Amino acid sequence: MNRFIRWYNQNRKSIWATIAIIVIIIGVIQLINYFYKVRNEEELSNLGNQIQNTTINYNYNNVRIEDNRSGLTGEVISENQETEIGVIDDFINYCNENNLQSAYDLLTDECKEEMYPTLEDFQESYYNQVFNNVKKNVSVENWIKNIYKVNFNEDFLSTGRYSKENTIQDYITVVAVNNQYKLNINGYIGREEIAKSKEDNNITIEVETTDIYMDYQFYKIKVTNHSENTILLDDGVNINAMYIEDENGNQYSAYTHELNEGQLIVSPRETKELEIRYYSKYASEKKIDKVVFSRMILNNETYTTFQNKSLYRNYGNFEIPI
Repeated sequence: MNRFIRWYNQNRKSIWATIAIIVIIIGVIQLINYFYKVRNEEELSNLGNQIQNTTINYNYNNVRIEDNRSGLTGEVISENQETEIGVIDDFINYCNENNLQSAYDLLTDECKEEMYPTLEDFQESYYNQVFNNVKKNVSVENWIKNIYKVNFNEDFLSTGRYSKENTIQDYITVVAVNNQYKLNINGYIGREEIAKSKEDNNITIEVETTDIYMDYQFYKIKVTNHSENTILLDDGVNINAMYIEDENGNQYSAYTHELNEGQLIVSPRETKELEIRYYSKYASEKKIDKVVFSRMILNNETYTTFQNKSLYRNYGNFEIPI
């Protein structure tokens, strides 16, 4: 015991210095652990907030959300878009329950006018093609803004079979009409009013409206011939002579094979209305600047007398800014 006391007295300063260092080290370690714990809790809290902010409470009866982000922009689905998907869910439910009148009533007037003028048209051309008295499982993905990509599969719980090969895909657009949501289906995006016209060579061409689809556009055009000559809107030599052009100079040709010569001839003092389709796929950022008829025959009576049509020169190049 005396030896220990003597050793302690001889090394007292070193012992206490060592103890002090140990205590400081332990304190530093505990302080570091504390800071790490606080930081981790903050990170977990922030992560939880992010998850809470980006997760929408999907509570639908007939549709499953493929992804809570837009397939094109990556933006998280908003509460308003969640409501829009609810309208699609209602539409699917009506079709699954064979309540075709209620499903038809959810379509916009433009969609009915363009594609399904009657309930019977809707049943034959859409319901029978997509549902045909078979309940469907449906997945929905926001494509961009108010446009949704919708995949239809057979309800395997009811049928006992499932195959991706039987998937039917549609693009459905949700539109606000008089404080109610309505649908454009079967790739129909919607209608835009234009009402722009141009007069030249005693001819007036008015671009009235455009109906936009995922794969093309229709333009309703009214042509009034004030001249004394019969005109031909296109001679058919260049299949790209009738086109629409966007603000970047990109041209989209007309489906000229869908138009016969009789539709393109306008007699003196006649007004003719045309619906012309163009190869123009939908893009939200695309803006069409003009409609062009670049090889208009201004005197068709004279044109028909030419055996060598390449010698004819009285053409009009008609551009209607829209």
